Amino acid sequence: MPARCLRILFFAFLACSAEAAPLVEVVSPKTERVRDELVTFGSLRSDESLTIRPEIDGRLARLHFQEGQAVRAGDLLVSLDDAIARAELAQAEANLSLAEKNHQRAQRLFERGASNAQALDEAQAQLQAAAASLSLARARLDKTRLHAPHDGVLGLRQVSPGDYLQAGQDIVNLEVLDPLKVEFRVPQKAAGKISQGQRIEVRADAWPDERFPGEVYAINPRIEEAGRSQALRARIANPDGRLQPGSFVRVSVILAERPQALVVPEEALVPRGDSLQLALVEDGRALFRDVRAGRRRDGWVEILEGLNGDEQVIATGWQKITPGDEVRTRPLEPRP
Repeated sequence: MPARCLRILFFAFLACSAEAAPLVEVVSPKTERVRDELVTFGSLRSDESLTIRPEIDGRLARLHFQEGQAVRAGDLLVSLDDAIARAELAQAEANLSLAEKNHQRAQRLFERGASNAQALDEAQAQLQAAAASLSLARARLDKTRLHAPHDGVLGLRQVSPGDYLQAGQDIVNLEVLDPLKVEFRVPQKAAGKISQGQRIEVRADAWPDERFPGEVYAINPRIEEAGRSQALRARIANPDGRLQPGSFVRVSVILAERPQALVVPEEALVPRGDSLQLALVEDGRALFRDVRAGRRRDGWVEILEGLNGDEQVIATGWQKITPGDEVRTRPLEPRP
């Protein structure tokens, strides 16, 4: 057979051999932050929430606020009709003035021997009673003016000027919106993994693509018997007021965080009984290595043990190869 024919047959044999090597898609492990999270549900609460109520009966003379207004601690909110309270204060002041003069007169008479100690004691008692009555009248007058106990935002008022209010009647609610409290529960088996200062992240339906960070500050030491769960509270900052009390939220409790974790596509995992392996390519040949997997998310899996990060991992096609096989490779197509 001519030499030319032999060469053609030889190269054809090599081409067929190359084509016989299976084609696999490979990917390099990537590094990203992986978290161990406990996901549960909760509700937002105002950091402080109270209702402004009068302590005495009286006619509502004036409202000094607008609904939904932000107020500072000490701002005047409500004035009740104080005509009677002022009259009682004037009467108490007059009685105190008279009692002081009577006490001074009794003191002089006692010093000259023109009066006995009993008269002086009675004048002293009357002076003290008049002073107490004045303090009581001032306190009653103060009760006609209601002030904001702390900074916050007012809600919707329940009364109108001119209404006659009973002691304890609701006027308006006052809410502290920054920070907010998050109330949530965790199952009994996870209670021991959470402590004060634990970081959380909150997601609300109104802002689905954003996570709001917070921190656990209180843990109920008692497990609820009904659901075998533990109640916790956390605080989150709300400087722009986007989050509102009463909202339903998803709470992610961050149990652990690994910022430099190695992850590979989930389909690259090779099950081998009770263990897992990854198919790798070294010097054009396939080999299989035992690994330990961690968290799985969005089609990717964390590899805790078994990878250095510089390997070529076979993502697809490992089903048709065995250890030591020659393989042809191409990069894994990006996920849509």
